[in-house]
Amino acid sequence: MTRNRAIFLLIVLALVVGVFVGYSLLPKRYTVGQSLSQTTVFWNDKEAFFILNTGTSGHSANFLSDKLGKTKYGYLALLLGGSSQFYEYKVVAYRLLPAGELQDVPLPDGSTTFGSGTLEDGKLQLTSVATEYNHHNGLRWDGEKFVSIPPAQKPRTDAGGSSRLSPDDLDQGEEEETGFLNPSARESFKAAGWHYKQLSAYQTKELQATLPIKMGDASFDLTLTNFPPPTQATRRFDLLEFGTKMLQLSKSGQPQKDQILWSQSGWQTISKSEFERHAQRSGQSARAPINLLVWLAIFAVATLWRFGTWGHLLLNLLGMKRRVLKNMATFYSFPPATLAQFPLLDVAALDRYTQQFESMGFVRLLDFSLVSNGANPIPNFCRLFVHIRHHCFGEVSQLFPKGKAPLALACSIQSALQSGWTLTFSDRKPKAAGSLIRRRKALGISMPGTTTSALLQAFLQMRDLVCHDLAISPMKDDTLEAYIAKVQLSVTEMREAVQQRNFATAVSHVYYRKFSLLKTREEYTWLGDYPKEAERRKQGFPSEARAL
Repeated sequence: MTRNRAIFLLIVLALVVGVFVGYSLLPKRYTVGQSLSQTTVFWNDKEAFFILNTGTSGHSANFLSDKLGKTKYGYLALLLGGSSQFYEYKVVAYRLLPAGELQDVPLPDGSTTFGSGTLEDGKLQLTSVATEYNHHNGLRWDGEKFVSIPPAQKPRTDAGGSSRLSPDDLDQGEEEETGFLNPSARESFKAAGWHYKQLSAYQTKELQATLPIKMGDASFDLTLTNFPPPTQATRRFDLLEFGTKMLQLSKSGQPQKDQILWSQSGWQTISKSEFERHAQRSGQSARAPINLLVWLAIFAVATLWRFGTWGHLLLNLLGMKRRVLKNMATFYSFPPATLAQFPLLDVAALDRYTQQFESMGFVRLLDFSLVSNGANPIPNFCRLFVHIRHHCFGEVSQLFPKGKAPLALACSIQSALQSGWTLTFSDRKPKAAGSLIRRRKALGISMPGTTTSALLQAFLQMRDLVCHDLAISPMKDDTLEAYIAKVQLSVTEMREAVQQRNFATAVSHVYYRKFSLLKTREEYTWLGDYPKEAERRKQGFPSEARAL
């Protein structure tokens, strides 16, 4: 390195230090926002219950990160220092009497509505399932209040058993596909005069949807008011910009007496002390900015790579790209797998995910191990689900790297779209090397720590937005063969993506991501060519046009 180049680098580093110090001293703004993920309604002639599943998100930022987040340079907000964040899950309940009286019913601490619904002595009961990670209790109405009941123990199923298949499948449009009530429970509810309905925050594309509720001689309407769909692709995916805007109840013939059960008020500014109380209550402490020296080291390395032409030559000499391609798979096989083959498998988490997917209407297709023909395949266990009504696949998987501890079991929800587009939502934190295999039409969003129900709702809303902007539709082939074909096609596309990479910049980006991923964020988004193609369609250009 010449003397002039060394002086230039020191000047640039000094300027960067000044920027980081100034940025860290900027006053922060703390905000919280609430979203409604699901509403469950039970009613008969005497009473009705409304159970709302809500989530409160919080994050801190300053005016600069807010402005950067709305532009294509939003990644700079992360470079300058990530924002604090938390997520709180909450369940609220209301009871309605035929006279129109709406009561706010408190729920016992540590309760959840995720489980199965039953009637015990004619009283409503929601039973959760005990796992290693779920210690929440269920609920039972005793005639005056909800009382807590211990979770049920899920019976262990031995691998390799057999089951009887039903000769007839339910129609795709039937509500019973939700899986919230099993067939015997549905019959008992029907015989006792009970009705029920699960309303997802993203269930309908209409601006309003109304559920009529008949209670003896009284009639009520539960109205969901939704946000209008965005007219163009947003640069940052925000759950508060989609879904239900308001949930209100009215007695038929008396619209002037509407009662609001829930209303979306957007992001609200709160004090730092209140923000920290929320964070402590949710079990996520407020996060401090990433160490300045780490970012300075990253910048120094990136500068050397950017201004040193020897970087590209060195990587070519070492043959890094060739070795990466040599280790990549060109084909996958899908042999069936059993739990006994993987003694380190997190069976408790697998049971928990299975219960959650099946409660949302997914049907299990296959337990398998994804085996590649690469040089160093990683042992893994996968459980595949399909949702026939939503035309998407759910996958729960765990990797067992040789000589290392197993990775945490996690899930993803995937869908193939027309014109070669795909969309995947996952609750797994992404890997730094994943940037090497990013593809233009393979959209991916990771939301670590998100519940499966919230993940599905966010996935469906994003898929509707993408399909609307690109004038395409989801592929409706819900077979195992379609899933296998999608995986095999992705293998080819990932190899092509690696071949097209400039490894001088690609590898430096991988190491940059290694440092940035030390701090878990609420969301990681890769939108590929989607924003560009959506804007071209809006401007009237062909969707596959390329900029000169």
